[in-house]
Amino acid sequence: MRRALSMLSLSGLLLGAAPLMPARAGNLGDAVEPSTPAQIKLAQDLKQAGAIFYGAWWCTHCFHQKNLFGTEGGRELPYIECASDEAGKERCQQAGVRAFPTWVMGEKRKEGVMTLEQLRAWAGL
Repeated sequence: MRRALSMLSLSGLLLGAAPLMPARAGNLGDAVEPSTPAQIKLAQDLKQAGAIFYGAWWCTHCFHQKNLFGTEGGRELPYIECASDEAGKERCQQAGVRAFPTWVMGEKRKEGVMTLEQLRAWAGL
């Protein structure tokens, strides 16, 4: 028991000492599961329809949204990073983004995480 507590204490110290690094600027990071063909197709269809996904690298809801598409599908998303550089911040301000994630397609706008089915319906796909 004492040894287990020592190990937990030591691992906590080691983990606590490691610096937390943000995701690469402009990148939410890859999703944790491979994509299905349907997830990839929906990401491509959203891009082709002119939908834009606005987010921020530090936004857990944005990462969750991207995760719904899997690794390859997430890379296909029409994503604009709002928090990593001035150009991105300006694009998001011009688009009137007030919350993350925000989806915009023409005059349509939706804030918050949507399921794949909700996105498909929202985009008319």
